[in-house]
Amino acid sequence: MKNFFRLVIFCALTISFLPFAILNKEINLQGISSEAPPTTSDITAKNTDTVSVFRSGTQETVEMDFFEYICGSVAAEMPLSYHEEALKAQAVACYTNALRLKKESKESYHISDDSSVHQGYLNQEQRKEKWGEDYEKYEAKLESIVKAVENQALYYEDELCVAAFHAICSGKTESAENIWGEKVPYLVSVKSNGDNLSPQYSTELVFDKEDFSKQAKAIEITKDINSLKNIIKITKTSKAGTVLKATIKDKEFTGEEIRKAFGLRSPVFTVKTTKTAVTFNVTGYGHGVGMSQYGADFMARQGSDYEEILKHYYKGVEIKNSF
Repeated sequence: MKNFFRLVIFCALTISFLPFAILNKEINLQGISSEAPPTTSDITAKNTDTVSVFRSGTQETVEMDFFEYICGSVAAEMPLSYHEEALKAQAVACYTNALRLKKESKESYHISDDSSVHQGYLNQEQRKEKWGEDYEKYEAKLESIVKAVENQALYYEDELCVAAFHAICSGKTESAENIWGEKVPYLVSVKSNGDNLSPQYSTELVFDKEDFSKQAKAIEITKDINSLKNIIKITKTSKAGTVLKATIKDKEFTGEEIRKAFGLRSPVFTVKTTKTAVTFNVTGYGHGVGMSQYGADFMARQGSDYEEILKHYYKGVEIKNSF
């Protein structure tokens, strides 16, 4: 599991992330702890009610109470227009990640607000700026939601979970194994109804020869490209549609590598080529692992509560008070 932990730390995209703040930010969560499963007393001893957050914009570390941190993290990661039960599920996921990272941190801070590293956070001034005239309404809703699930975290076999999430999936979430290369028993592929109703469910990105060549340098395709016809060939996909293997000029890549190199919203894509253009048709937004935020909102609007949402997307987990 140590290799998985190191791998995912330097994986970036989740959320790419950028999943929500424009639909919010994708999250690249670190891997599973290799330490012995924490007991409640261990967590209480090591984790007080504060957390230190590295503010990537100002390059400073700020100590704050968990309540404010979870409020700011949910505000950064999920639209407050979403159903309350979906927001509660998001709050539990954000708290779980923060608590786990605080326990495991070897840095001078516990968690970064850079969503390509950990998960986003907006302070009150940033929330006011984001919500404008709706600030008081959304702030009241946010505080009520966070209080309702305060101190609740996800555990698998008494170990704090990697509560990965993403904006929109293809209709099925993806397994951690297919994105990060290692099985995680609670991060497996599940159906996610309603994602296809999102206005951002599918996107198209077209590259001409010059732009394609420029982007391809990120994955060390530096030879001159005379024609784009058949330059990309997809050779293996998962059941969720994630591109597992593809070749560019006979060099093999994962869908995640291609996604990052070409700025795609998801590793679920098909491709069409002509002599002069490459067209990516992309489904979903984010890495696809864990909870689909759009799917969570859809489930909530169909009557599911936050516990049902969490247990649907994270298989076999328990929701327990951390203190």
